[in-house]
This record gives sequence, C-alpha cells and structure tokens, in this order.
Amino acid sequence: MAGRSVELGMNAAMVVMRPWVASHEETQERLSAYLEGELEGREHKRVVRHLAFCPISRDVLRSLAQTLERLRSLGRDESPPPRPSVADAVVDHIRNDGP
Repeated sequence: MAGRSVELGMNAAMVVMRPWVASHEETQERLSAYLEGELEGREHKRVVRHLAFCPISRDVLRSLAQTLERLRSLGRDESPPPRPSVADAVVDHIRNDGP
C-alpha cells in the first residue's frame, strides 16, 4: 500500500511540474537537438530540468554524446598517405633500376 501512495504522489508531482519539466518521452525525442544546441527558451529549460531528475535520460544523453563524437571523429585521423613527388619517383627509379 505504501508503494502505491508513493507512486500516486510522484504522479501528482509530475502533473504539477508538467509546464516546467519535460516528460520522459519529450526529453528522449529532443536529446539530439539538445546536444546540437538547437533547443532554446522554455523547451531547453524543460529538457534540462528533466535531465536533472532522470538518471535514465542522463545515461541516454551520455551514450548519444559518445556516439556522436565517435561518428564525428571518423576520418579525422585517417588522412591519406602523402603521395611521392615526381622528383622522388625519379630518384627512386634511378636508385632501384639504375640509369
């Protein structure tokens, strides 16, 4: 019975806070935009407030941020090897094959 009253109390608190705190679903839908800095004003504040109270959403946000960073880093370190100049190719040819 005590568990049920706690659940009802939490639901009542969420109804009261709804205008100021984003729902779990709303937050999940906006995490990408939040990370990209695309949320402004009230929408941004509602997501921030939800994240302050929801460890599940914070974990999802952390995972999404890591995934985005890994995706952005693809290709950063993979520069093509330098191409030899014509002069280098001629010198190599002379050294290896003779004049």
